[in-house]
Amino acid sequence: MKKRLVSCFSQNSSQQNETELLWERFSNRKAFLLLFSTLLLGVTAGAACGVFIPLFQNRWVLPLQFSGIPVADSGVFSCFSTLLLNALIGLIPLFLLGVTAFGVFAVPLFLFFRGVTVGIGVSYFLWRDELWGMLRSALIYTPAAAAIGGLLLMFAVRSLVFSECLAKVSFSSREGNLDLKLYFHDLLLFLSFAVGISSLGCVPALVYSVFF
Repeated sequence: MKKRLVSCFSQNSSQQNETELLWERFSNRKAFLLLFSTLLLGVTAGAACGVFIPLFQNRWVLPLQFSGIPVADSGVFSCFSTLLLNALIGLIPLFLLGVTAFGVFAVPLFLFFRGVTVGIGVSYFLWRDELWGMLRSALIYTPAAAAIGGLLLMFAVRSLVFSECLAKVSFSSREGNLDLKLYFHDLLLFLSFAVGISSLGCVPALVYSVFF
């Protein structure tokens, strides 16, 4: 009985340690504040471009799905594919930028332009469907799109920290904590989260299509 209690305690302790280590890899405060500010600046710049520059007249800019908000009434599969594609085109480039020493500069730049596309995409939905259409899309799809955005922001933190450690190892004699296998494992974990969020994000769309 005592051995069972000890084994259960050790398993719970190891799981708790793994959870704490996972959280530490994605909770660098300085990196988070930097990337969040960069993303917010990009969204503001993109929204300003969409409002003050005639991007959508004469098809200068085609309908954008970069916002991660599917078009209302587009169906469950379109909702799932838009959310998942939005996550993939963010997670995979961030992973690749993280394994380069120049990701220290490239990750914030990528997140800035990501924010620009989100701002332009939201402006397009507002221009196309006006306020009511935008509000309808926001109520149905935005929770899942916001969760995907938070997922990308957290992985961007991980990518920036990993790239910084790689730069320390590559360009100086300082030691860095590098574990490419663990980094790839985190990517797979976040991809599974993205699939789950995209699946749950289809539920409001399904309810809307059935009752409305």
